[in-house]
Amino acid sequence: MEKIKAQLILSCINNDPESFLPFLMSAEVETEAPNKKDFYQFFKGMLNHAHESSEGELTLKIEPQTWGTDKEVHNYNFYDTAHKHPPLSIEVKENNKLICLGVMPF
Repeated sequence: MEKIKAQLILSCINNDPESFLPFLMSAEVETEAPNKKDFYQFFKGMLNHAHESSEGELTLKIEPQTWGTDKEVHNYNFYDTAHKHPPLSIEVKENNKLICLGVMPF
């Protein structure tokens, strides 16, 4: 699970969604999208947009989910140097040796 999270972080920071694809397709990863292909297409678009619209490099801040009560859910928020809100936010939920991913569309 740690390797999956590490590669997710690297792919986001380096704007390299293709490097995460083999990890996404593993049995340990689930998504909130109807299927992994749909998730990947949305993830790739959000990642590219985040890098195009950000100033400076993206840095990760892992924050607890603020609107839910599930303590297993964290937001992987990637901030740039200029904006108050993260240009990329990924919801990560871990349980039972599975990791579930969702991309926040804002």
